[in-house]
Amino acid sequence: MGAIITKTLLSEIEKSNWKQFCHSHGMSEAEMLRMLINRVSPEASNTEDFKAIRNNKITIRLSTENLKKLSCRAKAEGYFYQTSWVNAAVMANLYREPILTKEEMGVLRDSNRQLAAIGRNLNQIARVLNIEFRESDKITKEMIEALSLRIEEHKTKVYKLLHKNRSRWNIHE
Repeated sequence: MGAIITKTLLSEIEKSNWKQFCHSHGMSEAEMLRMLINRVSPEASNTEDFKAIRNNKITIRLSTENLKKLSCRAKAEGYFYQTSWVNAAVMANLYREPILTKEEMGVLRDSNRQLAAIGRNLNQIARVLNIEFRESDKITKEMIEALSLRIEEHKTKVYKLLHKNRSRWNIHE
């Protein structure tokens, strides 16, 4: 099938803005137009031209401006390597689930240790209440409230971490 050309008339301002938009996304005007058409009208896309890769490596080219933005964002979000941030961005987009940094994973590990400690405290309380019924007066209201407060603090910490992560990758439930 031969190629068919589509044309449109633009004002100087529209053309200038279009060129700048395409350039800022690291694409030619034709590539951007083709991508937009395929996104708006998937049934019009030509999947015959799709080229599958032969290995699990993908190379991308970014404008200098976009590379700077990527670097700043990766650093700000705690990534040591730009590639790690790009990989996390792709995975978050593909799976629509949070992708955690090593620091965030550490926070969640610490969180699990705290939950385990709380669980041990609850087991001790249950043991006292069930086995040593006569000594149940050793468990005070303050002890239960302190444990409840630790649980609430923990839940808030985990919620903030996951909320920050979902916001980073623009994942909404």
